[in-house]
Parts: sequence; structure tokens; C-alpha cells
Amino acid sequence: MISLVPPLLSRTALLFLLTATGAATAARPAADIILHNGNIITLNDAQPQASALAISGSRIVAIGDDTATNEWRGDHTRTIDLQGKTVIPGLTDTHIHAIRGGQTWTFETYWYDSPSLKDALDKLRADANRRPHDQWVAVVGSWIPAQFAENRAPTVAELSHALPDHPAYIQYLYDYALVNQRGIDVLGLNDTPPPDLAGIRVERDAKGSATGKLFGDIAAFNQLFASISSNADREGGLRQFFADMNARGVTGIIDPSAGPAAAYEPLFAMRNQGDLPLRVGYRIPVQPEAKGHEAQWFSNLMAFRPARADDGQLAFLGLGESLVAGMNDGVRMTPGFSSSEQDKTALRQVATFAAKRGIPLEIHAYTG
Repeated sequence: MISLVPPLLSRTALLFLLTATGAATAARPAADIILHNGNIITLNDAQPQASALAISGSRIVAIGDDTATNEWRGDHTRTIDLQGKTVIPGLTDTHIHAIRGGQTWTFETYWYDSPSLKDALDKLRADANRRPHDQWVAVVGSWIPAQFAENRAPTVAELSHALPDHPAYIQYLYDYALVNQRGIDVLGLNDTPPPDLAGIRVERDAKGSATGKLFGDIAAFNQLFASISSNADREGGLRQFFADMNARGVTGIIDPSAGPAAAYEPLFAMRNQGDLPLRVGYRIPVQPEAKGHEAQWFSNLMAFRPARADDGQLAFLGLGESLVAGMNDGVRMTPGFSSSEQDKTALRQVATFAAKRGIPLEIHAYTG
């Protein structure tokens, strides 16, 4: 093969290439963190395991052994000796109502691991004892009657006996809720006239007195609980919830719907302060004022917004999970839900709009 490049030019080009390569290596910023001496699970079939990795910003820049990561060391690199421990990729929960639910994480009592009603009521009493009299305690989901040794829900009488000085609110899915006697008093359920709890039906005995059992739909229960938990430290609760998620290996979440606009504010505040400890993707649901013109409402909402946006920490991921209120079955546990033709048409209109704009869309699964 005959070279058309003069020898001097070839040598000059080679020298320039070597110099440029060396300069690029020297100019490469050091990693922020290096993990080494561990068992790193990559979930990459081509390299399923490694012993070290280097992280710069939000990116893994090197993975392998010490040789692969040592060149990324710098004066300010934080080095962590794993001492043989295993590292796994962070977990991402792709459907969790964390934004709104996390805001009452430190306000609510949780029964998911209670084996008996006695244990459940003891937990509720312990939380009540840490609060001033007349402050609410609440259990909102995360339990079913069948989990208890007694195979039933608590009675209003049991709640009243366990918590004579604190109003208590116990919600079972979106089927019903229970309030104790103090809760009946605080809500004014026996007042004349009784209060208007939007969408809530109060069960009454033969004398017309409230029994403490409430019925409603998803919107009504959410509104009632928002009122009950109005004194909760919402940003503090969300911070603690995210920290607890981190402690369990979760580094990313997607929230399909956080509800009203105000529910997103604590999340945005954390993002603006640079305090998000995990990646958060969120979608925007329909709002009550959109009833009857949902597609136009979403069109107005998206008029000055890209179909999706992701800054590496917070991501807008489109529309969901409730797009037309009349198409939401309220988390029914049995068949029998039906929606009007008008609502079905509205849902098709929203879906068509989203498809034309390339906007991601998530729809709640419905019973039929």
C-alpha cells in the first residue's frame, strides 16, 4: 500500500494524536465516589459481576476491578471499601402514590404487619400518646380484616375504648371508614344540622345517631382525610418517606397521580432545594374543574409544556392515572362497575389528544 501522506506530516499527526489523547486523559475530571472490594451485581450479561465502580455526578463512569476505577481517583474522590458486601442496582417502583401518600408518612399509623387487633390498637394508642389530646390519629389503608387473628375489623366501641381522648380515623380501602366517639364529636356528626361532608354518607342507628361508620367514594374519602391530616408536616413526611425508601434500596419512583396541584408543591420544594434523594417521575391527573371537557382541559394544560421532560432528578412523564373522573371505578374489589357513553367518549378524546402529541399516558385498570 502506498502512503500519500509525507513522512514528516505522518509523524506530526501521530505526535498530535498522542498529545491530544494524553491531554484528554489528564483533563478528565475525577470521580466523585469509588466503590471497591465488593461484589457488584450489574445485571449485564456481558459483565454480570464486578468488584469496583466509579461514579461521577449521576453517572457510573467505570466498572470492573481496581484497575478500571483507579484512573478515576482524584484528591477529592470519596472512596468506600465495601469489605466484600454486595451492591445491587437501585430499585425503581414504577407505580406508587408516593408524592401525596408520602406527605402523611409520619402522620399515619400502619397496620400492615399487625397479627392481631390487640397489636393494631396498641400501635394506634402509642402514636396517640405522642400527640396532644384531640389531635387525630389515622390508619388509611395497608390492612385487611383477614390479617388479624380475630378475622375482622375493629369496632367503633373498641376504638373509643382504646382512644378516649383522641379522634381516630380508620379507612378500609375505599369501602368504608370508622371513626371513634371522639372522632364523631370532632366531626360534629350528631350536630343539628349535621355537617356537609362532601360525598360522605354517615351511617345512623334507629335513633338517628351516628354509628361511626362512613361510606363514600375515592374522591370523598381523599377529601375527608386531607381535612383530618391538615396539621401534618407534609414536606417533613415526604422527606422521611423518601429516606425510608432509600434505606430499602429504592432509588427511583414513578407516581401515576398525586391529586390536586397543591400536592406537588412539597416535591417541587425539595427539588428546588436540591434535596431529592431519589429520582421521581410524575404524571398529572384530571382535576374536578375539567368535568365535561377533559380533552380541552388537558390540551390547555399541555399548550406550553413538552410531551415529557427529565432533568435527571425530576421527570414529567405525561398524563395519568385518572383521565376522566367518570371512568374511575373507585378501586372496586368486585365486578359491576359501569360508565356512561359520554365518559367513554371523553376518555377516547383524551387518549387521541395524547397520541397526537406523543404524550405518555397511564390509565387506571377498571373492573367491568
